[in-house]
Amino acid sequence: MIKLFRNIRQNLLNEGKTSKYFKYAIGEIVLVVIGILIALQINNWNSNRIQKQKESIYVANIKRDLKEQLTTIKSQMAYETNINKIATPMISYYKAHQGFKIDSVFTANIGSLTGRKTFVKNSPTYTELISSGNIDIISDNIIKDDIIKYYQELERIELVINKNNNLYTDAVFIPEMIGLSEMQVSKEFEINKLLNYIPNQNIPLIDLNEPRLKQIMEQQLENPENELKMINCINFRNFIAIIHTNLLSEQKINTQLLLDKLETKN
Repeated sequence: MIKLFRNIRQNLLNEGKTSKYFKYAIGEIVLVVIGILIALQINNWNSNRIQKQKESIYVANIKRDLKEQLTTIKSQMAYETNINKIATPMISYYKAHQGFKIDSVFTANIGSLTGRKTFVKNSPTYTELISSGNIDIISDNIIKDDIIKYYQELERIELVINKNNNLYTDAVFIPEMIGLSEMQVSKEFEINKLLNYIPNQNIPLIDLNEPRLKQIMEQQLENPENELKMINCINFRNFIAIIHTNLLSEQKINTQLLLDKLETKN
């Protein structure tokens, strides 16, 4: 093609048709420019197509993460709700009778209250989008802002729940229960139990089902100071569970709302 254009130009020059030559040259330039513009348009179209494909993959992965997060939230809510179900009757009984009914159910319930569940956010796709700088691949700015706000709040909830577990349940409630249960074990053994405790297993730290424990607890709670300490600890543990449940309940709604928006988008 280039050789053909060159021959045409050469023939026009040889025939002395200068004006026609310039017109032809200009036409040739116009054709080249049009060709370049078409190539650029095709390249832009192809780039946009690739971007759309990437966006669709990211959106699909975020939807997958949100569905898994819903499962995690529901599991965490069920655990926190169960703590509340255990603690509430104990608190109500104490208010009605100004004391505790010390039996195997009571000691088992205290043991259950020493357990706790670690909350884990599920955000691999969002983390990748942020760390790689690809967050702007989400073309809808409203949805992009919703995604960012959602995961910022999710991170805050994870931090709140796990700090409460570490700073209050582990550092306050459990040591108090250990003291009140007056377990006949060495301090070193109790420390080892704390160090080896795996929260995600949801196993109570203190085994309060030993036959002799009922008698120990009865003796301990004959002391009004210990009894007051016990009810304060149970109230405190219940209060934390309620806070966690409320946070998770709201985040469950937000998760479903964001999931619905992404489903509508596609």
